[in-house]
Amino acid sequence: MAHILLDRFVRAVPKQFITRLVERQQTLYQQSIAIAFNESWTSVEALNVLPYIRRGLMESDFRKSAIECGLKPFDMPHAGENCSCVMVKANGLILTAHFVDGPGQWVRDAKSREQNTAVNKFLNEYADERLLIHPLPKLGRKAIYLNLLHGGYFANSDSGILTVDPSSCFLHIVIPEEGSKKYLCNWSAQEILLAYATAADAAVAPQAVEDKAQPRKKIQSLDVKKKAEGNAE
Repeated sequence: MAHILLDRFVRAVPKQFITRLVERQQTLYQQSIAIAFNESWTSVEALNVLPYIRRGLMESDFRKSAIECGLKPFDMPHAGENCSCVMVKANGLILTAHFVDGPGQWVRDAKSREQNTAVNKFLNEYADERLLIHPLPKLGRKAIYLNLLHGGYFANSDSGILTVDPSSCFLHIVIPEEGSKKYLCNWSAQEILLAYATAADAAVAPQAVEDKAQPRKKIQSLDVKKKAEGNAE
């Protein structure tokens, strides 16, 4: 089933979406550190606000990447009404982004995610690959919820300011399995990009259309033109 779901992902989400997030990830991490440690407070306060700044920057870039690739982002409030998250729709797939300590770590529990994970339980109907046909059977109005997991190692430097180890950065797309706290599928960005290379009908981001519009010349009405000519005489 995993390879069929991956095929569905690359047909729904343009390669540029994953590529942009991978390319921007380390820069956004460093930017969050710079913002947190650029204030007059101590490193204690900086470390406290760092996760919130990092989350804000990544959520914003998640939304911008979706828009650039022709996908539909929208904001979904958490059940506790203490914050919201960005969700990206792509042809029956719904993605949310989360910072985690490792590519296999379960995303922190939340009521809204419990509900989303429960929706995925219908995938268990196709757990026996002998029953699978290609492409995946039509799934009606039910969406598949996926998590984009990202993270990296933030090390203390001699100056007391955090740095990011580039070799530790990861980005994975996972499908949570209902009731098990396990991932039905877990693909690294590298696996996904390789799948695009072999997919004949992979999704493509829309090309930016050059704006060739010219300012419209102001056309005087006949009455105004006659009045102007009369004043000239």
